[in-house]
Amino acid sequence: MTKLIDFADALVVGLRAQLPDIQTISADPPPKKQQSLRVPAVYLEIDDIEPLQEAGDSRLLADVRWNAHCLFDPNHARADLLLRELAARVAVALHEIRRPISGHGHIRLARAGDDAFRPALDGYLCWVVEFGIEIALGELEPEGVTPTEIYLGQSPNIGEGHADDYERII
Repeated sequence: MTKLIDFADALVVGLRAQLPDIQTISADPPPKKQQSLRVPAVYLEIDDIEPLQEAGDSRLLADVRWNAHCLFDPNHARADLLLRELAARVAVALHEIRRPISGHGHIRLARAGDDAFRPALDGYLCWVVEFGIEIALGELEPEGVTPTEIYLGQSPNIGEGHADDYERII
């Protein structure tokens, strides 16, 4: 069964492989009580999940939108430029990862830009790289299972409590 946490973990592993000089790459938010963060850093976050529809194979198809928050020390010489360089490196790394888990969609980069409002990250320069991945959530039906009986129900007499209202077709 594919879970969102599997994708988060796969993205972290992929980014660490592509960006070995960045010490902090995490899918978990920075600790709330931590006074300082080790920067430069990249924090992944799921921003949105939509649309949710049947994938045609018993799984739920979702377009999961992610944010890669890139943090940098504002006191560093050329900090603004180095922050933008970090965001560009993250975008290239995501592009090279392409498909974090086989059998699901490719990473689609959307934009990189100022991370406007993050009060928990005050004191750090922050840009965000936005991207999406089409993910099929849930489990596939076991291979080789073929229904032996098919029943037809007609609304509103469907669901639990209406088993006797269904007509056997095959």
